[in-house]
Amino acid sequence: MKLDETRFGIWKPDIDREAAEQRVSWLERQIIAAERAIAAQRRLIDHDGNLIGYQLSLKDLTREVQMLESDLAEIMRLRKSEALDFALAGRKYEEHRAPAGVLAAFLFAMQALFTRIGQSLTSTRITPVVPPGIANICQLEVAEFFPSSFGVRFLAETRSDLTGHSLTTTALEATFDLITAEQPLDQAAKLGPYALAKYRGLVGALLKAEATPKVYWRAPSGSERAWIIDSNELLNLANRLSHIKGLEPRLRQLTGVLTGASLRRRRFEFNAEGQTVTGIAPRELADSVTAYFGKRCTIVFTEVIYIDETTDQERRTRTLIEIKP
Repeated sequence: MKLDETRFGIWKPDIDREAAEQRVSWLERQIIAAERAIAAQRRLIDHDGNLIGYQLSLKDLTREVQMLESDLAEIMRLRKSEALDFALAGRKYEEHRAPAGVLAAFLFAMQALFTRIGQSLTSTRITPVVPPGIANICQLEVAEFFPSSFGVRFLAETRSDLTGHSLTTTALEATFDLITAEQPLDQAAKLGPYALAKYRGLVGALLKAEATPKVYWRAPSGSERAWIIDSNELLNLANRLSHIKGLEPRLRQLTGVLTGASLRRRRFEFNAEGQTVTGIAPRELADSVTAYFGKRCTIVFTEVIYIDETTDQERRTRTLIEIKP
């Protein structure tokens, strides 16, 4: 089921794929480690005061992140596309055929889920209609069909930015985190109700099609993600998803210091008079997060509680929507 990357041009010609993947993997680990060190340094400053040694260390770490991101961007520019293999198995597909209506419903459900996840990762306020800019980036193209019993290969342009970040790859990572989660409640809380509804739609389309999926993607770092599920597991998953509910969002506001932020990991940390609040920082707020990082400010965020009615478990999620003086 694995894709012939040479044929489909995942990396630009003459690129040593293994070397590029190893470099991407190393750079991503170094960036995460440096961002965590910055957050720890900022907490020290918030606790002990703005000492010279702390400030120098913070500047060095910030420069390190910028250099690492520049190196990552250079490599990611050599990455052209992301490839997703999706094989459907079942009685209807044994002769490598698929009913047109069933196939159309599946393709629509897959695209709808991917687009909604892209919106969840990017926007501060999730609207019923996905903005055209996000829909355009999160566009899956059918590259070919293959026998396995019936397989579909999707391609999506990588489109990395000046920091090496790609919404396409981030959305694929989040998609696999969702569909492979042992506790779907955790991922539902991170991605929101629209993405959860589209996930239900994909699972429903697979059940209606009497198909079990095998899904595969190789990330730029070389890590391989896969989702394989049988018909009984798919039924159980559909039942589990139907019992996850989100309560009405609450709008909250706090004043304090933005002590931690990682747009790559979509996380923020905020200290308000000794109370530490953490949550999701959409990439849409990149400029505001940079401007107010380490400074006293006021944040506005939504807080939603998600409940799994089958287990009575709860998850609380906070999403940053505004930072102001």
